[in-house]
Amino acid sequence: MTMRIRGVLMLVAGLAVMGLASCGHYSCGTGFGSSTCTSTGSPTLGGGGTTGNAATAFAFAVDTAGTIDGYTLNTTAGTFAATTSYTAPVVPTSNGGIGMVVAQEQYLYTGFGSVGELFGWSIDSTTGALTPISGDNPLSAPFLANFGLGVGESNMTTNPAGTLLFISDTTQSGIYVYTIGSGGVLALVTGSPFAVPFEPMNLSTDGMGNYLYAIDGDFTTHTGSEIAAYNIGTGTSLGTLTPVVGSPFVSAGGVNYSMWMVKGEPTGKYLIGTSGNSASYSGSDDDHLYVFSIAQSGANAGAITPVTGSPFLTEFSPFSIAVQSNTNGNLVYSFSFNDTATGFNGVEGYEITSTGTLSAVQNSPFTGVAEGSWGQFDQSGDFLFSHSSVLNESTSEVVTQLGAIDVGSGGALTQPVPTLTLATQGFWVVTDPQ
Repeated sequence: MTMRIRGVLMLVAGLAVMGLASCGHYSCGTGFGSSTCTSTGSPTLGGGGTTGNAATAFAFAVDTAGTIDGYTLNTTAGTFAATTSYTAPVVPTSNGGIGMVVAQEQYLYTGFGSVGELFGWSIDSTTGALTPISGDNPLSAPFLANFGLGVGESNMTTNPAGTLLFISDTTQSGIYVYTIGSGGVLALVTGSPFAVPFEPMNLSTDGMGNYLYAIDGDFTTHTGSEIAAYNIGTGTSLGTLTPVVGSPFVSAGGVNYSMWMVKGEPTGKYLIGTSGNSASYSGSDDDHLYVFSIAQSGANAGAITPVTGSPFLTEFSPFSIAVQSNTNGNLVYSFSFNDTATGFNGVEGYEITSTGTLSAVQNSPFTGVAEGSWGQFDQSGDFLFSHSSVLNESTSEVVTQLGAIDVGSGGALTQPVPTLTLATQGFWVVTDPQ
């Protein structure tokens, strides 16, 4: 039996997958395709989480059978499993989507290129049930069909306040912006789509929601070449994108802006990025994380420049990153797989200082927790979720798993509950109850 890691969501036919699979430090049943990986640690909670609530977090995932599946992390019971009495909404079949986001902890959006539609639901804060948002839902969005050549992890994103939804148009060199109004109703911002001087992929705002950054990415090599920056606007111009002075930022003079992914941190002062280079995708590793300072005022407000000491050395080549987004957050974690593609590396953790310097969290990298290629925090910042997909070449079955990792004191990681196996591969998101 041969297995191959899927580094990111391979949601489009014809995209390559990589190497021999590994379950990391987990015990997997025979055949793997029908098994789950269970943590070898104690099923008790560490420093994070809201232990008084039955539902600490909800997770939602596109099921290519034609539904949105719902899961509940229950820290009281110590379980991560399908949500009780959950009725899965119907979505297009044989399609993992082009992105999924949560806004204001109460609205869930996902887009499907095969039908050119954008779906929205409200999330019940107690049960995790999904109810279709009223109005024009699903919303016609023909441009979503332009995602047929590949997608990144962050083609859809929101501002921190959850009042705007951004979607990159990967072939028509534009960014669509929607306001999120009362009841979660979407409305296209006047002037949208806004032109970008390249075909944008992954998007991110700064931590304060003042600026939007777009990556000129190459899905085949999982790398990028430049970063475009936009002022998001305020008041009546909220959502109107205007280029930041100096944008796009292109590698020159020893400064590397060739990022695959950037993420803002809570203060709005810095962007953390990874070039995405890895031996299995682009042919070489880049064992570094990059930190850019964001100009806070003046004519070039929103412009980015490397902080002193950047790039910062990592043990492994970061494939993707997750940044703690709550107001007390100052942690970034990277996810990767080894050069021989025989397994995922341990999750690396770094603390972001007030000057933008990165320092490794004690005992990082963490190998006793769910390893994968893509991570995401819940809004509290107490839990880090790790996603992995593995292809069993003998059966052509893809096994996709999601692990809930507790973020304790100083950024230490432990896994309190067994890893969850998702029904199929597809986009996913996590959210706290309100």
